[in-house]
Amino acid sequence: MPEALLQFHTLDEPVGSRSGRWELRYDADGRAVIADQDGTVTWSAGAAGVLRLEPSGVFAVYSRDEVVWRGDVQVVKYTALRVSDDGDAVLYDDGFPVHSVLHGPIEPVSLGDRAPVTEIRHNRFIRSANGKRTVYRTADGTGLVYRTRLGPGLASIVVLQPAEVRRAEQPDTWLTWRFLDDGVHGAWRLVLIGPDDAVHWVFGRERGIARGAGSDDDGDAPEWLAKGLKADSAYCITVIHDVDPDEALRRFGALDMQIFTATWTQLRRRADFEDLDSEGLIVAAFALGPHTLLVEDGGHEAVDRPDLSLGTFAVSSFRSADDDHRFLVSEDGEALASFTHGLASLAEGADPTVLTEPLAEMGIDDIDEFDDDDDSLLDDVELLCQVAGVSPEIADVTGPARGAILRRPDVRRRRFAHSS
Repeated sequence: MPEALLQFHTLDEPVGSRSGRWELRYDADGRAVIADQDGTVTWSAGAAGVLRLEPSGVFAVYSRDEVVWRGDVQVVKYTALRVSDDGDAVLYDDGFPVHSVLHGPIEPVSLGDRAPVTEIRHNRFIRSANGKRTVYRTADGTGLVYRTRLGPGLASIVVLQPAEVRRAEQPDTWLTWRFLDDGVHGAWRLVLIGPDDAVHWVFGRERGIARGAGSDDDGDAPEWLAKGLKADSAYCITVIHDVDPDEALRRFGALDMQIFTATWTQLRRRADFEDLDSEGLIVAAFALGPHTLLVEDGGHEAVDRPDLSLGTFAVSSFRSADDDHRFLVSEDGEALASFTHGLASLAEGADPTVLTEPLAEMGIDDIDEFDDDDDSLLDDVELLCQVAGVSPEIADVTGPARGAILRRPDVRRRRFAHSS
């Protein structure tokens, strides 16, 4: 027997409470009711017909293809309906109770950012101080739902299984969050703490969810990229000629008050502590003689920004973890050459021949023939260095840099401010 009726679904078979005593089913007249095994009814639809859960009004009864009754429930958002062991039916939003059919709206009760696991039940929850993380009971009361807001309209949901929850139901302990830092990486983690504030348990540690130190195999990536920036497989790097790091960051979209000095490791750890969502963006600017190397962590803004080259010259290369690749050469705000997927032979722009001599320096005299060879892979980082005329070393990216922690919408809004 199903334990829930999902939004947009019709009641095709009875939905039972956890004990099995109460059911949402059709009676002898074809009307949807909540009734127990003795026939006691606590709720019934306003007409006979097929019951369906809909986003507007929630309850709708259909006779053939026509709506013959609607039961208006003022719920903004929900995902499923469950029958409870007291003869009620409760609407849930991703496992959190929001409305009782018999008693109306269920007001959430915040326990703050820490509470004993046994107190997190029904409509009682804990939420991190920044509001991004929430823990509440599963609809059946046996597990916990750990919800993390990743950005506008985006969230991840992990369910702590009953056995794991029982292990966390220890006396004189509280479930909360701590920023755990191993000296290389840091992250906010769901933990169980005792009266002395010592951490007794870290969610996900035994599952290997924590970010690891990574592989020692850096492949063919140059040392400054692989070891200095820890970005051998995914990166967005840009060289801007004849501007200092602060000016490069301003062009990118940072305000003077947002720019500070830190090493790349310190910058990433600070961003971890600030708990950035998907709209957050980390960018560092390293001096390379008269030029600046701009590095984005998890971003790809610069490769779409020929305006970074206003009054000068710039080269950008982006590669994602799933091998999406883009390359851009620009001068004075105009794209000279751009290509994707590592196929320089398909470069477009005002002057794709800007790539010819750098490719020749790499031993590629015929780029069409090179791209047609399935065994040939373009080294985009070497091409960037050849086009930009730079040779970064690990010391260039491991010392103090100028950096900023930004939000993507702000960056995009300010992108033309420098040229106005």
